[in-house]
Amino acid sequence: MTTASRITYIDGLRFIAAAMVMLQHYFEHRTGWMTQLVQTLQPGVAGVALFFFVSGFIIPFSVTRGFNPIDFAIRRVSRIYPLYLVCLVPFAFYQITGIGLAARPHFDADRWIAALLLVSEYVGEKPIIGAAWTLPLEFLWYGLFAVFITTCRTGVARRLERAIVGVTMIALVVTLATGLRIPAGRIFMLYAAVIGYKAFLLTEGELRLRDFLASVTLFVLLLVPSFYLAFQLHSHARIAFAQALYPWLFSFGVFLLVVLIPRMRTSALLCNPVAAYLGAISYSVYLVHGQTYDALRSVVPSAWAVPLSMAATLILASVTYRLVERNGIDLGRTLSRRVKHRAPTLTVCHA
Repeated sequence: MTTASRITYIDGLRFIAAAMVMLQHYFEHRTGWMTQLVQTLQPGVAGVALFFFVSGFIIPFSVTRGFNPIDFAIRRVSRIYPLYLVCLVPFAFYQITGIGLAARPHFDADRWIAALLLVSEYVGEKPIIGAAWTLPLEFLWYGLFAVFITTCRTGVARRLERAIVGVTMIALVVTLATGLRIPAGRIFMLYAAVIGYKAFLLTEGELRLRDFLASVTLFVLLLVPSFYLAFQLHSHARIAFAQALYPWLFSFGVFLLVVLIPRMRTSALLCNPVAAYLGAISYSVYLVHGQTYDALRSVVPSAWAVPLSMAATLILASVTYRLVERNGIDLGRTLSRRVKHRAPTLTVCHA
């Protein structure tokens, strides 16, 4: 089920990803069997991985009518940035007043500047919005996609895959030769987007199944040793090898089921109106759920914190989606129409 601007089953996958991240953040610091299960299975890791598979799928879909670099940049920024900036406002309020969070936060000027510019990931600062650590990597994926389309024009997906495979193999060699810990998770988020790109081409009939399965096999063959070096031979502050690898394999399996089995793409699970709407607001859910939970658990009994946070998150996400996210998207469309003529629209051969 596809419309001019959305793919329904992809919206369903988006909400599944957001729900797994919410589950992680709501239970990882509590006590009880649910907390132990979440800490073992790391659904948040699976959710983030699934987001990048989905992003790789949807970005080429967004340029099926041609790629215009100015249009693409404006639409991507207007899709992500307005809601992100609005979600920073409560943290400024909390820091000034101390009202609204369990503990009053304090962020120095460097951390605020990095957050406002969305470069925390690259300058060694922790993001103010915890979930926002993935956004710089999302923009990096957009940048890679745009650069390869602009410079290559043909065989874009194939060239992108070769580049990311090369980076992955270099990272493995550097780790083995120097003992340095390479951030394999970050590299594979970009790799996941490339696999999502090739999955889109498969569903569009622009890529043979044999070629896609070869890419899938190579992805797994590089994923396992990369994560072994990053999470087994080297220590990670919170995640062990199994906690990193199994969520990635799970999210990859879910994504492949939907891509490879046509009936999954039309299933009631992914294509019902509720799933479609929840998928549409999934970016809002992703950004607002953490601070909503922090605010509520400071004023309500612990037993009520999770259910009230879930309800409040869906309400707030619906509001921010309608008032901020959709208006940002509309603003991007308006601006892109005004400046689109300043750069040529390219016809792209993806495969």
